[in-house]
Amino acid sequence: MEFKFKIWIEENGNFVLGKGGYQILKEIQKTGYITEAAKNLGMSYKFAWEYVKRVNRIEQLKTKKGVKGGTEIPEKINKILQLYEMAEKEVNDVLKKYDKMLSEIIEGP
Repeated sequence: MEFKFKIWIEENGNFVLGKGGYQILKEIQKTGYITEAAKNLGMSYKFAWEYVKRVNRIEQLKTKKGVKGGTEIPEKINKILQLYEMAEKEVNDVLKKYDKMLSEIIEGP
């Protein structure tokens, strides 16, 4: 047995970013394209685009025009992604401690 959690960011009670959105934005960062990011993650373009629209309320992702095209993640969003990552890691570390205590209870003295 182990503890599980989900972490997300809300604004005024409205969902903005969770694990799926984090993964999409990180993949966009890596590939430079929403379409390619969605494909690599096995998500529909529509699902990825809905996340991008939510995040665009914080700061617009930069879309490059022309032959190469693509999408850039702005610095403010990069900082939010880093903060999300840090929060998730910290909560995970705490849960590992409780997983150990749970294991000790289950296994007994």
